[in-house]
This record gives sequence, C-alpha cells and structure tokens, in this order.
Amino acid sequence: MDHNITITVEDVKGVKEFTFHKRVKHFVFYTLATVILVLIASVYTVFYLTKELGSIEAKKGMLEAQNFVLEKTIQNKELELAQLDERLESIEELIGMDVRDDAPLSERVNVAQLTSKERSLIFDIIPNGSPIEYHGITSKFGYRTHPTMGKREFHKGSDMKAKLFTEVYATANGVVEYAGYHRASGYGRLIIIDNSYGFKSYFAHLGKINVKHGQVIQKGDLIGLTGNSGLSNGPHLHYEIRFMQRALNPYWFIKWTMSNYEEIFKKEKHVPWEPLLELVAGGVSGDLVSECVNNRRSGVNDLPDMRKL
Repeated sequence: MDHNITITVEDVKGVKEFTFHKRVKHFVFYTLATVILVLIASVYTVFYLTKELGSIEAKKGMLEAQNFVLEKTIQNKELELAQLDERLESIEELIGMDVRDDAPLSERVNVAQLTSKERSLIFDIIPNGSPIEYHGITSKFGYRTHPTMGKREFHKGSDMKAKLFTEVYATANGVVEYAGYHRASGYGRLIIIDNSYGFKSYFAHLGKINVKHGQVIQKGDLIGLTGNSGLSNGPHLHYEIRFMQRALNPYWFIKWTMSNYEEIFKKEKHVPWEPLLELVAGGVSGDLVSECVNNRRSGVNDLPDMRKL
C-alpha cells in the first residue's frame, strides 16, 4: 500500500516534486483540529469568565453597600452605647453607686434597672408634680411686695393660678401634720403634709379641707379645694415645699417628672441629694408611719406671724 503523497510543483525553472508520508498529513490535520478546539474552548472560557466577573462585580457592589450600612449601624450603636454609658455614669454618681470602672456595661445596666424601683420610691416620698391642674403661676418664689399688706417680703412659695374650689391633690406620700385655719400666718385654711426625709409640703388659702391631723396620705389623694382664705387677694393656691424647714422653690418640684429626672439635682442646690439618694438606694424604707414622724417638730410654729411683718 502506498503511504506517500507526492506534490508536483511546476514553474519556469521546471517541475519539482515533493513527497510526503501520509502520516505527516494526519499529524497536520490533527494539529489543526486541536488548535481549533483549543481556540473554541478559550473563547468559551473567556466568555464564561467575563460573565462570572460581571456577576462577582455585582455581588461585590452589593456587599460593599451592605458593609456601608453595617458600618453606619455599628457607628450608631457605638454612639448609643456611649450615650448610655454617660447616662449610667450620671445616674451612678447621683445615687452614689459604687460601680467598678472596668465593670461591663451589661452589669451596670442591670444595676441601673434595679434602681428604677428606688426612683419610683423617690417620686412617691418627695413632692413632685403639680398639686392642681397647672395654669401657671401668678406670684413666684422669692422677694416681692405683699399683694394685700404692701410690704416687701420673701415669698416662700408659688401662688398657682386656680379658680375657686379647684381640687388640690397631695404631691407625695406623707402624714398630715396640720389641717385647719391658721390665722397667725395669714395662710387661712392650711394643710401641712410631713413627707419623708425632711420634706414638707404646704397648701394655703384653701376654701375647704378634706383631711385631718394625723391622717396618712398617699400621692394623688384629694386633700382639699382652693379658696381665698387668710390674707389673700383672690382665689389661688399658695404652694410651698420645705426641706428641714428651709423653703425651696416649688417650681422645680412642680415641673419634676420621670422624663427630666436629673434636672432638679442641677436646679435645687439646697438639698443634699447625693446622701439622700444613697439612703434610698441603700434600701432604707420610705415608710412615713414611724416613730421618727411623731418625733419631728410640728413646723406650724415656724410659720411667720403676718401681723408682725
């Protein structure tokens, strides 16, 4: 069998013949076929990789967007934690907590949550909020000219605007120390409630008294109605708060609520808040029906005799 291939080439110089073995032909054929297949596979691979690259780029963009959102979320959480940490430090300082500097935030949060009960107790035993529906103050705490006597005096309370026979409510738990007409002070019908930890609340110029001496009162109890008794030039409520017989500005206590819990500690500097709050946080009972209440000085004699002013 002939396994040779003869190629004849004729030109001006004559005829030339080239002889190739058939196996060379097969080699060339298979080589070309392989090259073509490799080219096709390469083109397909490039197309596939280009498509995958586009998909990866899209996923990368999505992940970058998610990462940006997560970074913002983390920053916001870090800011919230920092603010919480600052508020906890403020509360810890105010109530005298002994918390380690390296104490985990979760531990400190639990401690702060435990003190919410003490805060509720504080709002039960120390006067806060308005004793009547609040419509403003007609005469502020501080020096003024007395509206009926015309003399300059120190006004120990706030005259709260009210119509005749407006309901008056206790602003903290306590025991009624005085309930009656007090002529010498010019306060007319007067209620004094002995609250806890040295605080007392005074309600003067009343039209009616609904409580009796020695009666235990809870915050929010109806104790009387506004009037115009005593040295008064019109219906209103004269409201006082005293700490160890020292008159305090009632306005800060009227506006004191859970939402602005820390505000009063900045406004009212005449009360030793830190040891007082430590006392409450330490678990000392706020029970007002105790021997210490009965042993306290009445306080009625501390009222000024307006006739001597």
